[in-house]
Amino acid sequence: MNHQRANTLKAAFQVCNVEPLEGADMERYYVDLSAVRKTSAIDSVSTILDFQEPADFSTILFTGHRGCGKSTELKRIQNQWEKQYHVIYLEVNEETDINDARYTDLYLIVIK
Repeated sequence: MNHQRANTLKAAFQVCNVEPLEGADMERYYVDLSAVRKTSAIDSVSTILDFQEPADFSTILFTGHRGCGKSTELKRIQNQWEKQYHVIYLEVNEETDINDARYTDLYLIVIK
């Protein structure tokens, strides 16, 4: 395999994998950016989940450009919380056309 240094943005993009980290790759490649983000996703979500009542619901929005770590952070949260709770992780983009999604599509995905 030829490992040449990328000299252009296009070349760097072509060798980058922006898929969420999972399993052993999570431990090997994860970089904790909470210091520069001024927040820790796991700590923030954990606080919300710890303090709410069992029948309460929360809506938490993760935003950012493609490849910035949203799904990786969600996977880390899932890994922490699945020891205490039943976690349901849905990847809606694999189930529907996100550009033509309706709220009923989301209900059907959850039911599935």
